[in-house]
Amino acid sequence: MERMNLKALSIIFLMSCAALFAKAQDVESLFNRANEAYSAGNYELAIATYDSILTDHMHAESEFNLGNAHYKMQSWAKAILHYERAALLSPNDPDIKTNLTLANSKTKDRIESIPSNGLIDIWERITAPGRFQFWMILLIISWNAAFASFAWRIWVKKTENRRVLGSFATIMLTMGFLTFFLTYSTAQRIQCSQAAIVMATETSVHNEPGQESLVLFMLHEGTKVTVLQREADFWKVQLSNGNTGWMTAGDLEEI
Repeated sequence: MERMNLKALSIIFLMSCAALFAKAQDVESLFNRANEAYSAGNYELAIATYDSILTDHMHAESEFNLGNAHYKMQSWAKAILHYERAALLSPNDPDIKTNLTLANSKTKDRIESIPSNGLIDIWERITAPGRFQFWMILLIISWNAAFASFAWRIWVKKTENRRVLGSFATIMLTMGFLTFFLTYSTAQRIQCSQAAIVMATETSVHNEPGQESLVLFMLHEGTKVTVLQREADFWKVQLSNGNTGWMTAGDLEEI
């Protein structure tokens, strides 16, 4: 009976691996096709193909190359949007940072940022959306290792081995709780995006929701804002210098 269960689990594991491999191969095939279109200067086709990948997958390289294609077409806001998304998925990539800086230099608004807290920067890197799969894998491994060790401990008779297995299981269980918290925090960042890019060529920022309210200042395409509150067709946003106001939601696209 035990051998049958082990065999069934092995088959399920191998089938899951095969499915993941096939999925990865499909993404790689589309990615190569998009790269070929990009290299040939067919940026419209490249954009459409990269978009088809990103419809169902988080793929830093596709976001980065999609940003490059929009940059080539001088669509600064879209280029910045996809560079920002690529930076979330791969926060330590120097090429993404360089190209994002180049794209930001094309924007009209020049906003001086308030210095950020170093601890917040570290936390944002740890819970970057691109790390979701990593934390999820660690979560699965640690919980499975913990329960397997506890189960094995039941059948072991030697006291010394029972202690070793018990200690190992406790460590894995602790890691499981930690990775669960990190996985949950990363998932929350993905689901509750607070950053957005101004996509309109020019848009007004008001002191309260509604076009009839007082205009505080104007923003232009490519500017990054933080969304503080959503109310129907208007969102309350904050700039990196601390200024806040309400603007039309349709003029923004979330990162």
